[in-house]
Amino acid sequence: MTVGPRRALSEIRKNFSSFNWWRNRVLVPYLFGTATRLYPGYPGYENAVRVMDEDWDTMIVLDACRADIFQEVVDLSEFDGYETRISLGSHSSEFTRRNFQGEEFGDTVYVSANPHTSLEAGDAFYHIYELWEDQFDETAGVVLPDVVRDAAIEAHDRFPDKRLIVHFMQPHGPFVGSEVSDTVRDEAEYWRGYRENLEYVLPFAEDIIESVPGKTVVTADHGQIHASGLADKLGLDGHKPRLRLPGLVEVPWAVVEDERREIRTGETNEASGEQIQNRLEDLGYL
Repeated sequence: MTVGPRRALSEIRKNFSSFNWWRNRVLVPYLFGTATRLYPGYPGYENAVRVMDEDWDTMIVLDACRADIFQEVVDLSEFDGYETRISLGSHSSEFTRRNFQGEEFGDTVYVSANPHTSLEAGDAFYHIYELWEDQFDETAGVVLPDVVRDAAIEAHDRFPDKRLIVHFMQPHGPFVGSEVSDTVRDEAEYWRGYRENLEYVLPFAEDIIESVPGKTVVTADHGQIHASGLADKLGLDGHKPRLRLPGLVEVPWAVVEDERREIRTGETNEASGEQIQNRLEDLGYL
């Protein structure tokens, strides 16, 4: 969303003395963000995947899933094809905005546990299952993967002639598949929890592959980094927007071939905005 000059000045006046605001709103996205886009060898936009231009019937999105850890956890021989791709975003909002915003995909139904789908591209699809709105588990602090799986299978049964995007929140925190908290500072413990959370969600993704016919791609909206020391103090932890670090933009692209579905297009839906801000706060985006 565009921020006008008047709003920007108001925000600066309000937060002028806040180090966290300068770090998160200026230092990370603009100084570090510009540096990582210009530094030789770092992934840029010219070779990034535009997911709607790719050939698939179902796309399963694992939120914040790094390609290298996906490769460690998953048996890649189970797929008909695998490669790493470069995402258009290092944050869900960027991934959504740059792939879908302002477009019309009347041939696609989106099943989403992530509020950014509706916030950034709520009118881009034939239909959106806004699971973050009415299926959010208050105790876990996230939409659980069995809910996403069940909704995806139901969506295909209801709309068998549409492409299907299924957006799980895992392995993004909170780590519901591990006893490790996603706020732990110890690096080894953090990545153990992250891997366990990825292992937790994978069987639900496999259920979709087995239940929904067509060519399926398993990918991610962005990756993840875990910073400590000075890097953490500078705000380089997690998955900040505008950063083109390999750990943030290199994502898996695993393909399962199957008998193709016949896809038809239709009218896109209207955007809705209820509860979005609250859910973004629950997930740690705000």
